[in-house]
Amino acid sequence: MAPASQGLLGRIQRANDVASQRFGPHTAEVEAFIVAVGQLTPWQWRQVQTTRRLVGSVTKDAAAVSDSARSIQAAIRTSDGRISEPMARAGEVLFDTLAKKSEEKQVAAWHAMTAVIMRSHLPALKFAVHYAPFATLIPLSGSDVLDPRTRRFISLLEGLSKEQLSVLARRWHLEAGTSRTLLQAVAKHRHAEREEAVAVAALSFIPHHLVGDEGWAAVRTAVHGGRVLGALDDLSPRETNQLWSPLEATIPLFSLDVDESATPAAETRPATRVSAPKAPAAYGSNHAEVAAFIRGVADLSPIQWLRVLDRRKLVASVTREHAVEPTGVVRSILIALDATRDLDTYARCRIFAAVHHNGLAGASGGEEQDLAQAQRVAVLDRPYWLRLAESAPETNVEAVAPMVNAGTALVDFFGGRSDDEAVATWHAVSALVHRHQLTPIKFAAAYAPFASAIPVTNPRALGAMVSRYVTAVGRLGASQCAALAKPWQISDELSNALSKAVADGGARAGEEAAALAAVVTVPMRLATGGGWAAVKTAAFGGRVIAVRTRLSVAQLEGLWEPIQAAIPLSSLAPPARSRR
Repeated sequence: MAPASQGLLGRIQRANDVASQRFGPHTAEVEAFIVAVGQLTPWQWRQVQTTRRLVGSVTKDAAAVSDSARSIQAAIRTSDGRISEPMARAGEVLFDTLAKKSEEKQVAAWHAMTAVIMRSHLPALKFAVHYAPFATLIPLSGSDVLDPRTRRFISLLEGLSKEQLSVLARRWHLEAGTSRTLLQAVAKHRHAEREEAVAVAALSFIPHHLVGDEGWAAVRTAVHGGRVLGALDDLSPRETNQLWSPLEATIPLFSLDVDESATPAAETRPATRVSAPKAPAAYGSNHAEVAAFIRGVADLSPIQWLRVLDRRKLVASVTREHAVEPTGVVRSILIALDATRDLDTYARCRIFAAVHHNGLAGASGGEEQDLAQAQRVAVLDRPYWLRLAESAPETNVEAVAPMVNAGTALVDFFGGRSDDEAVATWHAVSALVHRHQLTPIKFAAAYAPFASAIPVTNPRALGAMVSRYVTAVGRLGASQCAALAKPWQISDELSNALSKAVADGGARAGEEAAALAAVVTVPMRLATGGGWAAVKTAAFGGRVIAVRTRLSVAQLEGLWEPIQAAIPLSSLAPPARSRR
């Protein structure tokens, strides 16, 4: 593979890694939890609060009681390191999602979410204390694939009477050697799904019968049973019997043996099939957004198209670059894609690159010559395209194929659109395909005409403070835009601090959103020169505010000076909650 290809794939992989680790190693679970908790009904919230009170009746954890939504949000906004960056980032999204919920609900969700973020580092019982209120409504990953013994143990545990649970609450002691053996066996397993599942079940059931220290002791004994079951494969029969002794009188170990032959057919797992490796996404690393754009652009109404073209003119009035691909070049590319549909991808990529390069090389002769060039391309026959595919220089197929596929998907659509509409659409889809290789402001300049009709940024994912900043950029007045257009400079020390803070790409979403708002708003307010400077300053503000938790207060204030006159930093603070 060519070095350039390796570099591209490396950048794509790094961008994907950053996105997949936004909230830490359990980002997918955290995102799923935030979405699900935002959709809970009032009845489900009552279940959560009831279970939380039950859990509180046996636990000794005072942290959950002392925390308030206001103190948590204050800790999120500070940069003193008390809350990790992934947790602060997730907290902003969570509190934004639950902005209209009561403080009790917000705090309960916060503790559950932080438990998911720290899942790999928390003891199973401590994790369950925070997550148990939501466990039945938002099941944990892995809770549906428990082994038969653990499922049987949980079932028997939930059928115990108060007297039997009191037996579990009795004090017990293991020999040091036996306890050490269990710890060594547990350490061999990276995950503790069985122990977590038992802990959640115990905390949800036992407080109905036992509370206080007695209930907590019974819960701990039950969780000990889950730990033993999780390490069963690494224990000898003698060690297992010794470790199970605290539970033997209530739930005999032999009662957990399940006859696999009697298991219903519905519970038997089919033989594992080795799936074939997935083919590369047709539109590259940003496949989903490109596909959504291709579907959405075909459904735009005439009014929306007028707005798109109007915004394109606004953006063009402040950008310093002429169209990277003029009308003639775009039409030539589309003609080539249409004429070579039946060729293989490798040949089409070489043709695409050659037409693109030749079109740009001859695009300086004015619009009439560009269109004349497109007309000449239109009359070329199949033998010519075959010769061009053979004679064209080597092309990085992995880099070019997404644009070839996207262009092919839009060829028929382009046939019925005006030149302005075709060029605007081509620039937008090209920006989406190459989104992770473009700077945020370049992406915004190309995609802004479609940003409101086919959004590509999720306001909830930005966090509350970044969203407030983007809203403020969209409401800028003429005097504020003029303030942003003034020349400014920051010290090397602040520049280095910012570079370090944005090194992992965490500021990109905020900077993109700010730039998308600025390239449309600024031209409407600033009739004179300086529009591009104002746009760049507004985008810079998005970069700074997105990584504010990684900066000290002095660094944040110093970096915010170019924006302070237009959008004071204090104006981005959350509004005070009214007391009822």
